[in-house]
Amino acid sequence: MDRTIHFENATVFQLDPLTVPEKAIVRRLGYPAGEGRIDAGIRNMLDREIHKACEMITTSGIVRFLQVKENSGESVSFQNADFIIQSRQVSKMLKESDPVILFIVTIGKEIEDEISRLQQEDEITEGFILDAVGSEMADAAADKMHHEILKKIAGANGFTMTPRYSPGYGDWPVTVQKDILKICSGERIGISVNESSLMSPRKSVSAVMGFKKPD
Repeated sequence: MDRTIHFENATVFQLDPLTVPEKAIVRRLGYPAGEGRIDAGIRNMLDREIHKACEMITTSGIVRFLQVKENSGESVSFQNADFIIQSRQVSKMLKESDPVILFIVTIGKEIEDEISRLQQEDEITEGFILDAVGSEMADAAADKMHHEILKKIAGANGFTMTPRYSPGYGDWPVTVQKDILKICSGERIGISVNESSLMSPRKSVSAVMGFKKPD
């Protein structure tokens, strides 16, 4: 897939290993000035939970390329999917993009099971830290899909890339998660979406972005 973009089928990618985004984890834990302000006890606990997370996660992603039918500035429709993006902000981001890419990444369910166990056993601090680690690792998986795998495919086919945009931000409702799951065949990597439009495993990210021909 590094030379030809295929439009009809979703493609699964394995994303391991991930680089641990320690600075982002530290910021999420409330230490914006950096690691130097963390006391030794929390630092040791953080190191343990990062090590635990790296042993638990299994990271995968799935990608679907969509051919644009029309971008009205209010919505984007597609030739090869019965799906319409209803969002001014996403439509603006995808202006002059073709193809448009939907993707989902996940770090798996084992880490959230461990977070639940820690919370149930009143290991609140450990659970809080592991939850932060999991969230940042899921974002790191999305970054790897976006800035490594898709960047390579874009470059091999003469495209540049847009930023990415996820459901639930701006004017793009989180309720589109079910449609994205269906179009991407997200069940192939163990993803489901509940009645509240939340993905399971919880440490998963979905997004849209576009490929553009350089000016």
